[in-house]
Amino acid sequence: MKLGVSSYSFSKLMARGEMDLVGVVDWVAASPAEHLEIAALGDDLLTDDKLVETVVKAAGDRGVPILNYLIGADFREGDSSEIDRVRRHVDVGHRLGARLFRHDVLPWGWREANQAEFEKVFPQLVEGAQVIADHAAELGITTTVENHGMSMNGHERIARLVHAVDRPNFRVTLDLGNGLCVGEVPGRTVSGLLDVAAAAHVKDFHIRRSIPSDGWLKTLAGDYLLGTIPGHGDLDLRALLALVATKPDLPVTLEFEGLEAAPGAVELGLKNVLALAQGA
Repeated sequence: MKLGVSSYSFSKLMARGEMDLVGVVDWVAASPAEHLEIAALGDDLLTDDKLVETVVKAAGDRGVPILNYLIGADFREGDSSEIDRVRRHVDVGHRLGARLFRHDVLPWGWREANQAEFEKVFPQLVEGAQVIADHAAELGITTTVENHGMSMNGHERIARLVHAVDRPNFRVTLDLGNGLCVGEVPGRTVSGLLDVAAAAHVKDFHIRRSIPSDGWLKTLAGDYLLGTIPGHGDLDLRALLALVATKPDLPVTLEFEGLEAAPGAVELGLKNVLALAQGA
């Protein structure tokens, strides 16, 4: 298994100014991870050419491949300025050397009032993804959508979008656990999307029917989720990784989003995932 780390795993440290992207590159270089995935926390890399140059040099000097570049996006309105922003982020991904580019098509927290509202925005989502995929194809980049959030999630909706966009370089960043947000069993998510996946995210959650305090995410099924170190939660990661192993060339990236302190939690997560994959 080709296992890497997402910069999102260090987002709290980065938000507090205790680590920057070069520091993440350094950490990955000293770890068992084989690649880095950069999750943009805003438009800094879009507006700061010097920062891009610094990250590219650091990654090159330390032998850390940048696999995937991830940004948020919202195509509901078919806004040309939003399309242009995402297109320019593709150019940043190209400069970073990433061969994959994940963009959203909906805000993470948006949830349609009913199916009719989703059907109303769906054509704009398709059109926006087509424009971005066509631009990325010129640069040799595969674009992806991730199954996450409260609307563009679940294997049926994600597969429907991929087939509607109908571009050979538009695929999926398959998150092994995020289907839980919309009440989907993780094994169903993985088996339903593996054929259209270009990359995978591995994470873990505690899952409860009731919670003792705030801080948990309530799913559409009425369960509650709390991120944790991969291997410490309730996902059957051994079984999920066994499914992923049927596609041996699929790169897998650890995405830690728990309450435990990074970077120690990320280090332990990598150790756990590697051990679970070996036993899968």
